[in-house]
Amino acid sequence: MPVAHRVARTAAGPDADLPAFVMDHEVLTHRELAGRAAAVAAGLRAAVPGRRRDWLADGARLLAVATGNDPCFAELLTGATAADGACAVLDPQWGPRQAEAVLDRLRPDLLVLPGGREELRGTAEALGIPVLATGGRPDGYEAWRDAHTPAGPARLLTAGRETSTFLVGFTSGTTGVPKAFRRTRGSWRASLSLGRSLPGMGADRPTLAPGPLAHGLSLYALAECLAAGAAFHGLRAFGAAAFTELLAAGGVRRLVVAPTMLTALCAAADGRAFPGVDTVVTGAAKLPPGLLPDLAKVLPNARVTEYYGASELGFITVRELGAVRDAAGAAGPDAAAGPAGGLDVGVPFPGVELQVRDGRSGAVLPPGGTGTVHVRTPLRCDGYLWDDGDGYRVDGAWATVGDMGRLGADGRLHLVGRGEMVISGGLNIYPAEVEQALTALPQIEQAVVTGVPDGYLGRVLVAVVSGPGAAALTQARLRELCRPSLARYKVPRRVYTLDGWPLTSSGKIARGVVERWVADGDARLRPLPSGDVPPSGGGRGTG
Repeated sequence: MPVAHRVARTAAGPDADLPAFVMDHEVLTHRELAGRAAAVAAGLRAAVPGRRRDWLADGARLLAVATGNDPCFAELLTGATAADGACAVLDPQWGPRQAEAVLDRLRPDLLVLPGGREELRGTAEALGIPVLATGGRPDGYEAWRDAHTPAGPARLLTAGRETSTFLVGFTSGTTGVPKAFRRTRGSWRASLSLGRSLPGMGADRPTLAPGPLAHGLSLYALAECLAAGAAFHGLRAFGAAAFTELLAAGGVRRLVVAPTMLTALCAAADGRAFPGVDTVVTGAAKLPPGLLPDLAKVLPNARVTEYYGASELGFITVRELGAVRDAAGAAGPDAAAGPAGGLDVGVPFPGVELQVRDGRSGAVLPPGGTGTVHVRTPLRCDGYLWDDGDGYRVDGAWATVGDMGRLGADGRLHLVGRGEMVISGGLNIYPAEVEQALTALPQIEQAVVTGVPDGYLGRVLVAVVSGPGAAALTQARLRELCRPSLARYKVPRRVYTLDGWPLTSSGKIARGVVERWVADGDARLRPLPSGDVPPSGGGRGTG
């Protein structure tokens, strides 16, 4: 991480024995974190690099971390990214096929995974990748780390070069294989520096980010805290009860959360309020205006800042809602929409410039024109390590992820869509990837996947399928069949079958008609039974 040297600096100062990283109830002080991270750095430098990579600095090692929200995550990330080293953060929700495809392409010098993931260990070892597992095994991660202790943080946790890669992150791909992008230290250093000028974006207070560290929202919050010497709090697994109890214990003043987490908090609060929280930063999806009145009761003293961004581009815009009580009073059902439609996502993040271009000609459109949003920013990634040809595009100093929007005369950006991408619970999903996984099943020949509104997740996936065994499936059986190829959040929440597809004049499925049938609840679509109890007819669908 581009803040490893700051971790060493905090550990040598007066706050050395204050909490730095708290996961559930396990606490690492700044001194302990620096010592363990230095041992990780020493161990990696002693390892024999598995391959030369032209996108890494000479002699730098690449560590892959698949632990999820483990108490060792911060030390692994900090140690791996010391000097010019790099870390790839893998998503533990990937299915085995996705994980194998990523590891085959990435070939890290070392993989650390949670104990119990023996199938992933076998996959990595078959590829020649050294593996360490957490959990206290005699040959596991903790023993390896302790073998390199003590190590000197001041000597090992040094700053790397601005242009060197420190992070390999992942975003959804249309082929089913997550796309890997790389970030330089300079891009996150610029982001951390520029963000300090915005309310809520500087982590100068104990921060809770209860989401997965494999995703950018919580990962960046961790970087903010380590850079500022503030305490980071997380949860091994998100749950509304654990979230509320942690807030009730006190000590947390800043939240970095997806809107769905705030919805869960309001539902679980049961009349309790948490006045100690003074700051809420939210991203990954739009904060529903209808949530604000309930949020004002639960977090009465909080000020809210929301941002819009992309994995490849970093922060793009920021919108300050101010005191949640005032925002709740001003919010109406259409409060987030501009006069010509679209979600108001605020003004450009400091250092960021925006253009809206015509999708066909590429011409820059005047204020009010709707087109593809292009961004000129020092925060963008350095591109993909592998690509499916979709999504992120670069045009000189400008780049886009294909989002559609318009700029107002006041410089505010209004989003009108994200192409074919569906955002569910703050996570990006390409329907084409899900359709590919469904039609790979022997029971299914054709599939259309779309997103529909949902009060909790924002949007959820719905699938319409046909094939020789489609009508005999249940929702539960389909989830089981999809597990090897799709992360859980990408499996459709509702699945329908039908007798015949509507077709265009060229013989293709009329996707727009199918989507309208889904939205209208058309009787031509028959839902698959849940499978939680045996359906009538010996397990076959009733339709």
